[in-house]
Amino acid sequence: MIGAGPVGSNVAALVAKEGYRVALIDRHKENERPTRCGALVTPRVLDLVDVKMTVMNHIRGAVVCSPGGREVVVDGRETKAVVLDREAFENQLMKKARDNGAECLFGATARAARRTATSKVEVSVHGVDDAGYLSCRILVGADGTAGGVPSWFSMSKPKKMLLGCEQTMSGVDCDERFVKLFLGRDFAPGFFGWIIPGGGLARVGLCVERGNVRANLKKMMTKPAVRKCIGRAEPVQYSAGRIPIGFPQKTCAQNIMVVGDAACQVKATSGGGIFTGLLSSTICAETAIKALEKEDFSAKMMRTYHRGWMKRIGKELRRDLAIQESFARLTDRQLEDLIRLLDKPHIIDMVQQFGDIDFPSKVGWRLVREEPRLLKYAGNALRILLRRGG
Repeated sequence: MIGAGPVGSNVAALVAKEGYRVALIDRHKENERPTRCGALVTPRVLDLVDVKMTVMNHIRGAVVCSPGGREVVVDGRETKAVVLDREAFENQLMKKARDNGAECLFGATARAARRTATSKVEVSVHGVDDAGYLSCRILVGADGTAGGVPSWFSMSKPKKMLLGCEQTMSGVDCDERFVKLFLGRDFAPGFFGWIIPGGGLARVGLCVERGNVRANLKKMMTKPAVRKCIGRAEPVQYSAGRIPIGFPQKTCAQNIMVVGDAACQVKATSGGGIFTGLLSSTICAETAIKALEKEDFSAKMMRTYHRGWMKRIGKELRRDLAIQESFARLTDRQLEDLIRLLDKPHIIDMVQQFGDIDFPSKVGWRLVREEPRLLKYAGNALRILLRRGG
């Protein structure tokens, strides 16, 4: 297993729990792992992994701010998402892997891998003892956007990379029950900015498709709608990273599976990959356990994993990509008109009732049927999906 983030740690924990020997390799030292952006997830994540102790805040809705300053409040009136302490969350899953028997190799870098004549996989690892390589029957790549496993074995490549950054701040003036979303092409072209409150701190960030992401964040912080929230706030921590977007076509081969960001299992509408990655990691672990039981590491066996996660979230990821690509083409004037169309009581009620950040297309179809004028902003890709039913 390469990559000790939440996804890789969960696969390692589940497989090791069944008594199989698992090595969990990560190039970062255990106490020097980089800070990751964001940890706003739905309660579904708490059903997948036992991390309730890392919840910092409960979110019931969102305030969407248009480029011109118009605000639309969506109040779910109950918990719709939770904010996790990202460091504690990752540490909890790594601890579970170790407690279940996985051997954790931190500060070790996987440099290459190849299949051997005995149908195993040999991984060249810098930072371990003995010969500097490990032999395994199944190699799982959860090594993120810069990972080697996808390239070593010709797996799916991202269609594009979003650039994200986030400033954790103290003293932010906002309602702890709501996230705030900011639209505007001059600071977040192709995506949006946010303020996510949690645990006495707030995360102020954005994603962009191109440009200097840190400069764009500074520009967003000068906007009146943002300034009124962060006017007296102090920076605590900065984080940045790349987010792979693009529907994956190949996530397995003989002896090999890739999962999480390495497999582009990310929601293009939000840039979030915790739920999709963890869900896919459980299917990956189930496939690995079945393969080990049967001693069958063929491509056909590994495809059980690909078919499994595709059945659960594949259609939604394809729809999300179409929605994001359509959204990315909108001008500020079009975004303003879009918010105006959405800012109606019956439309907001529909979003409050059916909105779901894990499955955003569910409410999307309803909105288009309710307000056909929204279709002009859907774009050709989304029209095709609507016509074919996804």
